[in-house]
Amino acid sequence: MKGEDGIQFLRQFQELLSEGGFVATYKFALLQALANLCVEKASALDGSLRLHVEDLAEKFIEYYWNQARPFRREVLLQNLSGQAEVVKLVQQYRDSSGGRLASLQASEHDWLRLRRQVANVIVKMPLWRLQTVGNRENEFLYRRGEYQERTIRLLPGVPEAFRAFHPLLSGLIRGAWINQIHRIRANWDILGPGAELEEFLFGIDRSSLEGFRQLLRDHQASECFYCGRRVQGRGDLDHFIPWSRYPIDLGHNFVFAHTGCNNAKRDHLAAVRHLERWRDQNLDEGRALAQLFQENGLSHDLERTQLIAQWAYNQGQASGTRLWIRHGEFEPCDYRWRQALGESSPPRLAAEEPSPYA
Repeated sequence: MKGEDGIQFLRQFQELLSEGGFVATYKFALLQALANLCVEKASALDGSLRLHVEDLAEKFIEYYWNQARPFRREVLLQNLSGQAEVVKLVQQYRDSSGGRLASLQASEHDWLRLRRQVANVIVKMPLWRLQTVGNRENEFLYRRGEYQERTIRLLPGVPEAFRAFHPLLSGLIRGAWINQIHRIRANWDILGPGAELEEFLFGIDRSSLEGFRQLLRDHQASECFYCGRRVQGRGDLDHFIPWSRYPIDLGHNFVFAHTGCNNAKRDHLAAVRHLERWRDQNLDEGRALAQLFQENGLSHDLERTQLIAQWAYNQGQASGTRLWIRHGEFEPCDYRWRQALGESSPPRLAAEEPSPYA
């Protein structure tokens, strides 16, 4: 991407956030969905990316799933005029599935029904209002005239920009989302410190991760993923691609580790030797792990996790990040990460394929 193109994209994005009309939090969810799907899906040969509205709906459900539970004592409103329709839908299905998204996804009829309902709300509400700034339309992300078969087409260059600036854009979106929650008067009596609210809205629901910890401990024979020594005591579940770089609670992104190793790694990308082992254990053996996750009602998506890893290390190489080896030891992020993941070139381009939702 040319520098001036990136600057222009950021200017337009910032203008949308600062001057766009926001009544509900849907527009923030839609922007975050577009950003995340650009990471998780390959572009067409011309640099565009066609997305089905049901792809967007799945993201909406993920984002609002935890937000549909009570904050302190009540569910926060996400619309100036009352509760947002998507939150009410998600809350209904959350209650019926015991609060576990993986359980809902395993119930194909209910999952497909909720996804369709949320997709209908997206088409009706935020999809065609997102790019309205003041009294004009600025279609720099996608064009209404290219909408077909319930898909939008992100314009050439847009997916690349979302990938390149993903951490920055996500921070802007989350900040604006939190401000919108604070603007809703009905929330004032139950809101507290901003940090607590941010953790609730976008943090990790650690109670839902316990099943992953025990399953991966058994899978790794109680050995720490990073140092290889036996873990005495509880041990930790670690996001291999750190949560701070990309928030993903999918089974193939987790490893079991010593608490000390997990704390030392913190938010760093892991060294090539660890990446190679992760590929062997979580990707090459991914189908077997997927079966275990499925049997235990745990969320997983092998292909999506692999694409996120490729994006994260590609970003790390571009920014000159250092990869964590062990306590206090690092190495540069260079071309070797591609070999470790078993690829020779960036897997970012793909011809458009028929929609799976047709």
